[in-house]
Amino acid sequence: MKRMYIALAIVGIIALAWIVDAYANGITAKATGEIKDKVMKFMHRWKHGKERWHHAWKHMLNYTRMEGVLQYENGNYCLNGMKLYVGNGFFLNSIAKSDYDGDGEYEFVWQELDGLVGEEIVVNGIIRDDMLYVSHINGIWLRMPREMPDLMEMTGVLENINGSFYINDTLLIIKHGFSKSDIDGDGLLEKMYEELNGLVGREITVDGFLNEKGFVVMHINGIWAR
Repeated sequence: MKRMYIALAIVGIIALAWIVDAYANGITAKATGEIKDKVMKFMHRWKHGKERWHHAWKHMLNYTRMEGVLQYENGNYCLNGMKLYVGNGFFLNSIAKSDYDGDGEYEFVWQELDGLVGEEIVVNGIIRDDMLYVSHINGIWLRMPREMPDLMEMTGVLENINGSFYINDTLLIIKHGFSKSDIDGDGLLEKMYEELNGLVGREITVDGFLNEKGFVVMHINGIWAR
């Protein structure tokens, strides 16, 4: 909570600086009032948004709680006959942030879970469509309890049309900021826009999922792109 108050204080200082600058530059009282109103509305929304998130995190362990022996059946982790969603393939093959099985090693997530098979555990999460999306295992944080959409793959020649990228006339939605990898192979780590720009005119393969705006890109030529 201290961080929230510090952040609010910073926003307040910025708001005061705007108003002082407005007077210094001869902006009318009406314009200054409008700026002040906008800043106050922003602070109000920001504060209450933080409070909602704080409430959600605080009460995460009060979501569905289930105890039982962890089983692995037909490619699924199960508890008391209910399937558990513990993450997609990418997540399961990442290094776990905690030692869930207590063997003293930080292993891949799937290895941590395999180490708990046959053991009595407690999980928390959210039930949707007869599946428990797991947030905690034995009170230890695992992940946000949300489902990753099924990924689909698309191959085609990359085009840059008016600053946006397309494959097969489908708009690609890419992350903002710098890429974690040298996707275009030019020896530089650049912003994602520049990485894709370096692939324009080439045939590439992307995977991801469709939403109402376009195709959300998760991998480019097998390289993580988020």
